[in-house]
Amino acid sequence: MKILLIMRNTYAWHREHIETLERMGLEIHLATRVAQAADDGRFANVVPIPEELEGTELAEFCAAAARRLGIASAITFYDSDIAVTSKVNQLLGHTWPRPEADLISRDKQLQRSFLERQGLPGPQFAGVDGVEAGLAAAEAFTYPFIVKPSALAASIGVSLVRDRGELERALTDVARLAEEWGGYFPSDGPEIALLEEFLPGKEVTLDGVVLDGTFHLVGVTNKMQMPGPYFEEDFYTLPFRTPEEEPELVAVAEGIAAGLGVRHCLFNAEFRQDSEGRYRVVEFATRMSGGQNYRNLREVHGIDPVRLYAKAVLAGEDAEALAAVLDGEVLRTAAPRAATCIKFAYRTGTLVRNNPGDATHSPYFRSYIPASKPGDRLRRAPEGWYEIAGSLAVAAPYRSPADIDRVERIAAELDERLDVVVVPA
Repeated sequence: MKILLIMRNTYAWHREHIETLERMGLEIHLATRVAQAADDGRFANVVPIPEELEGTELAEFCAAAARRLGIASAITFYDSDIAVTSKVNQLLGHTWPRPEADLISRDKQLQRSFLERQGLPGPQFAGVDGVEAGLAAAEAFTYPFIVKPSALAASIGVSLVRDRGELERALTDVARLAEEWGGYFPSDGPEIALLEEFLPGKEVTLDGVVLDGTFHLVGVTNKMQMPGPYFEEDFYTLPFRTPEEEPELVAVAEGIAAGLGVRHCLFNAEFRQDSEGRYRVVEFATRMSGGQNYRNLREVHGIDPVRLYAKAVLAGEDAEALAAVLDGEVLRTAAPRAATCIKFAYRTGTLVRNNPGDATHSPYFRSYIPASKPGDRLRRAPEGWYEIAGSLAVAAPYRSPADIDRVERIAAELDERLDVVVVPA
């Protein structure tokens, strides 16, 4: 069977996802703006996407390419292509896609309004279109509170502000990001930033998959406690430290999926506890965590959300094929099978060398994905956002909750053994 993989960018970060499609025996055709993809032997064909195409025109272009190649379904793992891919599947004649739901998951302002309408727990918020509007909206908030871009991921541009001066600087930063990263921001609304109540408790990320309208939990990942003022992400660790809290999180995730009316999708939600220990939704998306999280979730819990989602997409309108999606599949294991951790290689300066180095000889090493190339300048927030050398994934046996702390220590030790060399900028 053929499938169209729409990844305008970042497909290199989704090697494991693509390998799953290969293991399923699929003939993968890639639609992308990455020039070197034409030489990538994993793809039967590469469709170059013109730079000027966005929105409906982009969806029509991809759908026309699919028809020309005899492809019935499209898939993506890239945040910015979720809504486009959904529209492509609609144009190819499928009734299951929900482009409206995907647009909500791409815009934090729309997410907040959605949560309010559905009666689901979220923080106090206000969407603003610039610095002056943000300063005015702040009158309704108590310091400290959060300022974040209405789009973007990985905590890029997110900061905790304690007074009016910090607020003005944060809003100015977001306005600059909205210019630099314009293609990531939704084009159907003026809001570029959110003011948001600060939730001081622990933060976790939940991943799941929705198949024919039913939500299936994949796993809950612990995240490094980030007190601010900036929220550079690090230490994505499995399994969940407090599994007794899973039912509370799953109930909210099911409420989001039901409210969106999605039939098939990968699903991710970020939660943070308020001062009373109740989880509230920080953001959600109709895609799963990116990068190496997918492999780690499989290694810990067994279930393969990408394979299940791809099978549902390929089933199309065939009710018999859809009913058989779970046949022969490994469902989520009752007990964790491993402890895993993702550690970002934060460095400061000009990158000279960037390889896994001696870390590869460790039995705990799983993979290292370089995110920057020699010559790149690496900075920390607020001078630079998400300018990491790369992403390190490790895994260790799981026998007790103490192994969760142990695997984080292993990740920190292997980070120091990476062959990552920088010089002062």
